[in-house]
Amino acid sequence: MQTILQKKYLGIILGALYGLVYRAVNEIEDVGLFDYSIFSISFFWILPVAIGLIPIWFARKEIIHSRWRQILFPVGSVFLFFTFALASGLEDMVCVLILSLPFVAAAGISGIVFSEIIKRRESNKLLSLIFLPFLFVPLESSFPDKLETFESEQAIIIESSSAHIWEFILEVPEIENSEYDYGFYNYIGIPRPVRSVLHEENGTEYRIGYFTDGLSLYEEVTQKEINKFVEFKIILEKSKLRDLPTDKHILKSDYFAFESISYELVELDENRTELILNCSYSIESKMNWYAGFWAKEIIMDFERKLLDVLKVKVETQNK
Repeated sequence: MQTILQKKYLGIILGALYGLVYRAVNEIEDVGLFDYSIFSISFFWILPVAIGLIPIWFARKEIIHSRWRQILFPVGSVFLFFTFALASGLEDMVCVLILSLPFVAAAGISGIVFSEIIKRRESNKLLSLIFLPFLFVPLESSFPDKLETFESEQAIIIESSSAHIWEFILEVPEIENSEYDYGFYNYIGIPRPVRSVLHEENGTEYRIGYFTDGLSLYEEVTQKEINKFVEFKIILEKSKLRDLPTDKHILKSDYFAFESISYELVELDENRTELILNCSYSIESKMNWYAGFWAKEIIMDFERKLLDVLKVKVETQNK
């Protein structure tokens, strides 16, 4: 009885370890065989299918007639993989959030499908599908990524003149914890803004944005019309990024880039101004639709919270 139980749950552990090995191998930049991208079909959809197969194959006799176990075992293996990836530092909570939906869906469905296949004809050859994520990489790499540009825009009405608001845009005063509306994304690792200062270097004007967790971004002023419009471009070479998977997979990656960040002030009357915050960014991958969804969700959340803080600060210190 004990041997049966051990074998039944062994597949869950082995599936998680298999996922961890695949993830670790793809982290090695010098391995020429693998063209790893966090937003790849191989990683997002093929890998969880292979992870889901392993616990089904090992526990096939015990769970073949239990539909909920056919789903629970592969999904359990996926969550154990997430735990291992978090503990090893290969992923953080933001990465796990983005991975969770396709991984859980693909693993759960694969558990049902593989169980039906085993019911009809049990075959050890089915286990050979664990090599599919590795074999799919060169096939996927032969097709070019698609480059797309997206925009996220938020606006707020502030009871103040555009001239007064302008001062808070170029150099955002210190934002206290009590002033910022912490949300879900902040609690799982998205940093919040702290302050920004203007800085001139070799005749070029920059705004340095300071965030929590030691993140600081150099933003070159590319356009400026006093009291009306200002545009920034993030210069990653000068910025100080965090040593976290989120920064590595997004800010340092080749598939995501901030194109510009701009503020536009539209004076509605003498003491009432609409402040418009726009962020333009590009994504180059084979899963732009999914990457774009999460990028927009996180950026819009950031924009809303920043505009709310600016409104309170400006109106509190209104002249």
